[in-house]
Amino acid sequence: MDKLSARLERYRRPGPARFQLYGGLYALLILTALLGRRREGDLGTLETLRRSSFARIMFMDIGALSTLGALYLLLNGKTPARIPAALASLFVGSFALIPGLAYEDWAALHAVVDFSEGKSIDIQWVEAAPGAKA
Repeated sequence: MDKLSARLERYRRPGPARFQLYGGLYALLILTALLGRRREGDLGTLETLRRSSFARIMFMDIGALSTLGALYLLLNGKTPARIPAALASLFVGSFALIPGLAYEDWAALHAVVDFSEGKSIDIQWVEAAPGAKA
């Protein structure tokens, strides 16, 4: 495993590192929305899209990433909340996608079934045994 892969390993499974990432990204998103108000001389969204090829490409990129995120959440999520979160992310992007992904991770950490008793048990971390298939 190379150095980069080793550093990113902590993000591979649900856990504290991913929750910190979700929280940081969401905080930046909210702060940008609240503090990034229109300034004097701003062209506005429609005028910017009319004038700038780069802005049109970035707008399309945001739509593509929202669609991919929604598809990932829909196909890989395990809770019923994945469906409204995926649909909402098509319209409001990361405002819905980040909480949806965080909820799926939270649910994965807290809903492990103990098949010997048929009950759910509350745990903090689940890791497959070495050599076990996921």
